[in-house]
Parts: sequence; C-alpha cells; structure tokens
Amino acid sequence: MTTIDYKNMIQKDCIFLNLKVADRHELFEQVGEKLKRIGYVKDTYVDALNEREAEFPTGLMTKYLPISLPHVDSVNVNRAFIAVVKNDKPIHMLQMGSNEDMQCEYFFFLGITDSSHQVILLQKFMQLLRDKSFVDRLICINNVDDMFEFMQEKFN
Repeated sequence: MTTIDYKNMIQKDCIFLNLKVADRHELFEQVGEKLKRIGYVKDTYVDALNEREAEFPTGLMTKYLPISLPHVDSVNVNRAFIAVVKNDKPIHMLQMGSNEDMQCEYFFFLGITDSSHQVILLQKFMQLLRDKSFVDRLICINNVDDMFEFMQEKFN
C-alpha cells in the first residue's frame, strides 16, 4: 500500500481561516487564487474545481460536522497539499453521492498529485471526522499556527 507524506502536504501557507465568501464559486475563486499565487496549482485549477464540483459534489454530512473536500484531477496541481479553509458562515454545497443540499463552513481542499492517494486521503478524513474530540478541537481553532500544529499532529 502506498503511504502519503501528510506532513509535507499540510503547510501554514495553505491554511485560510477567516474567509468571508457568499457562495461556492467565490470560495473556489479565492482559495484557488491564493493557492495559485503560492505555486501549488495551475491556472486551470479554479475552472477544474467548479467543473468537478458541478458533476461530483464533495460535501459530506459527517456525524459531528458538515464539511466539503473539494479536489480536482492531478493535472491541475503542481504540488501536493491539504488546504484547511474556514468560512465566516456556512455556504450552500451539495452532498457527495446524493446531491442533497447542505450548509458547510469547513473545507479541506485536497491537492492530489498521485490519483492513487485520493481514496486513502478521503478515508483518513472520514476516520478523523468520526472522532468527536478531533471535531471539537478543530472548530475551536481560529489561529493559523494552532491549526497547523493540530493538523500536523493528527495527520502524522
């Protein structure tokens, strides 16, 4: 089984905790531009996010916290990353698999450069999100340094 180097995927410059966006398109635009500016994604990234989300929604209603795991094909990614994003209020998303409406303010953008890692990474998130102590701590963190340390600890 392939192992993923989570430590290198989680970086401080990919943690955005104070976004104020009104909808998914604005969210993808802001996060995509930030990631492009620091070299993690290609110019095609934002369009690829919107296209993929329209066809295969990434929202998940987990037991303790609704989240979304936006991701695209690896051709749009320069360097593997996990971007941790918190919006100031929930925005409309669709659930993975069912396309049912949901509201979400926590997003984990997955920059996957090896498509064989996608399922492993999604499973890791599902495992963590079933842990109430993980979710309780996650939603209390409003500082980039604290979030970075917390995510590094949980993913290593």
